[in-house]
Amino acid sequence: MEYNSCFDIIGPIMVGPSSSHTAGAVTIGNFVYQILNGVPDRVEITFFGSFSQTYRGHGTDKAIIGGLLGMGTDDLRIKQALELAEEHGMKMMFRLEEECPYFDHPNTVLIRAEKGKESVVVGGVSLGGGLSKVFLIDEIQVDIPLNAPRSVVLHKGNLTRKIHFR
Repeated sequence: MEYNSCFDIIGPIMVGPSSSHTAGAVTIGNFVYQILNGVPDRVEITFFGSFSQTYRGHGTDKAIIGGLLGMGTDDLRIKQALELAEEHGMKMMFRLEEECPYFDHPNTVLIRAEKGKESVVVGGVSLGGGLSKVFLIDEIQVDIPLNAPRSVVLHKGNLTRKIHFR
């Protein structure tokens, strides 16, 4: 794990109940939101391992959708994220799988998202304590920690997007 300060060990300021299943999941969803430069029209979310077994009880579905709506880990609206997504007209589909073919970790998610003519596939993992990383973008393996300030430049066709993380 990549810790930047003692506050990473304590965990982020967040809406609970779980730093792994909610805070980490929000940051993965928010990464997709930033790639698409806004709220997706349609998403297919596949939960693997522990995420697939406990996503409703721990609010992982709401956390991912909250991130896809542009929310941060401390946004109290996360609890209403599914309803807010429907109000935005987002079409949501959830799938559950035991094992991820891309990455071996119990808290893994694969998000297929579309906004207008743009689409992206992002694989992410919540490592615990609110730490998360992206390991896959459109079938390309990457290693992008999401818990530290950084910029990522993505090139896709004629589109170049610079994403800033706080």
